[in-house]
Amino acid sequence: MNAFLTTLAACVLLGGGWFLYSRHQARRVTGLAVGVFDFCHEGHVNLLHHAAGRCDRLIVAVHTDATVRGYKNVQPANNERERAATIEALGIAHEVVLFDDRVAICRRFRVNRIFHGDDWRVGDYRDHWGEDLLTELGIELVMLPHTPGVSSTRLRSELPGIGWWLYSSVPGWSRAHIFSHLRGLFRELGGTWFLASSGRDLVRPEFPAAPCVFLESGQASEQAARSVEHHDLDVIVTAHFNYADMTGVLGKLERPLSLVVLSHGRSGKSGTSSDMALSRGERSTDAFGHPLEVIGNLSIHDWSFAADSYMHLDPFLTGSGSFTNPVPATRPRVLILPTWSADVDTAGSLLSRRWLDAFHDLARDHDLWLSPHPLAEDDVLKRFVSATGAKILPAEGHSHVHVPKAHVTVCDLSGAFWEALLFDTPAILAAPHEPREWPASLVPSRPDLLAEVPESGPAELAATVRQLVGTRAPRQNALAEQRLGRIDGQATRRVTEMIRQLTRSDSGR
Repeated sequence: MNAFLTTLAACVLLGGGWFLYSRHQARRVTGLAVGVFDFCHEGHVNLLHHAAGRCDRLIVAVHTDATVRGYKNVQPANNERERAATIEALGIAHEVVLFDDRVAICRRFRVNRIFHGDDWRVGDYRDHWGEDLLTELGIELVMLPHTPGVSSTRLRSELPGIGWWLYSSVPGWSRAHIFSHLRGLFRELGGTWFLASSGRDLVRPEFPAAPCVFLESGQASEQAARSVEHHDLDVIVTAHFNYADMTGVLGKLERPLSLVVLSHGRSGKSGTSSDMALSRGERSTDAFGHPLEVIGNLSIHDWSFAADSYMHLDPFLTGSGSFTNPVPATRPRVLILPTWSADVDTAGSLLSRRWLDAFHDLARDHDLWLSPHPLAEDDVLKRFVSATGAKILPAEGHSHVHVPKAHVTVCDLSGAFWEALLFDTPAILAAPHEPREWPASLVPSRPDLLAEVPESGPAELAATVRQLVGTRAPRQNALAEQRLGRIDGQATRRVTEMIRQLTRSDSGR
């Protein structure tokens, strides 16, 4: 009898639990908030928080770019991937989806409550969805308070027609290095970023409200360049050599577009920007006197070698930095500024096996600091540090800020070498593994340079360093400015004004 009663009680409890569970499931509310969510602002966040509090599960459906173009006849400033990623990062929705069929979304997630801001009249919004559909699916419309004073349309209309190209299809290319060239200009000009996930990680912390076209990582540059087509741009600004594949696509756009190419790679090494400039030969020039190439509707403005536009040192100088350095009162410090190559051992650069013994011996009496090139491979860096005991400084593309802390710099021929010469910390040029040709048109000439800056191979390195410790080399600065142009901390301002002249912003855009 007791066993029977126990079994009966268990059945009653189980049945009651199932009844309560079933009633809970029947009451379960799946809410849906639909929108473009361009420039995710306070109004969007408020609405989503209100919606999440009125349902058990909140789905946010983000319109695709094509849908927005179809019914609003505009291209969102932030493309669909970026808009969805931004909403997802808020952590409010249970799921964020891109969609172009709202009925399919309602059926897929069994939506029974739809939320929208009360800037729409409820009758108009019911008509927008259709009374038959709402009845069929048992959907309740809930109009939530609209936050006044914010508008994606207004924010989009205020955007300048400038795009910032931070994307590269080259695996391992340092977007941080490119970003270091563009961030100061963007701060002055604004516009829209074109980038992949690694670039987004750089832009969002510094410019959280900046419009972004979030591209798929790994696709070819010419494919990525198609994302420009629907944006009302006058100018695209990029840096270094990541633009060549884009030009054919951009030249086919129906409207005129200017592509501004910036760089600081004036090293004189073979295969880099100095060679590229020389190989182009005679071309027309733009209104600023810089090389101009026209492909279809695309005008390519090459400002890589523009005088007085070397922006890399502006933050250092405007932050009260100085090129004049007292000799540090410490154990002698040697700063190593290597260039990058695909095979360091074959190229014989400072990180190659060719130099390891020399730096190992130098470390007995000197502290070694290494400021690696942004593209330096991790295994090569680890090998160098293990063999020499060098301390690695942050690879942020700003090696020049470390120069004042050193007694001597040892450099491969690179852009960082010319930056190092701006300071009066004495520099040593690493002798190449093989004889290097020096283009006659590049200044300063090789004899002029080596009259002030000693060249050293591994065997002579220790003796050359000891000879220079405690000295200063103020005449290096003039040599560097022959290559880089005037360095006064105002290059960003000058380039900003030139870009403005290429946009329609000054003519009532």
